[in-house]
Amino acid sequence: MTSNAPDTAYAGLLRGYQQSLSRFVGPTEVLVSGDTLQLHDYSKTDWEWSMFDPEAKRLRVETVFPQERKRAFDMGAALFRE
Repeated sequence: MTSNAPDTAYAGLLRGYQQSLSRFVGPTEVLVSGDTLQLHDYSKTDWEWSMFDPEAKRLRVETVFPQERKRAFDMGAALFRE
């Protein structure tokens, strides 16, 4: 799941989804990539961005998101090894 909200914002909801899917489908893993960059350039909007720091989001996309993307790829690749 990707979200503009912090990683922990939907923890309870996702835990419920995971439990339901695990019961009906089988073992289920959840990977959250939160605080994602929703726009390439926030300055091109007339919205007030005081609720977060666009530069911090950009930095996170450059440093943390590649690690999360690799983890997601590895999780997907593991499905074919089983």
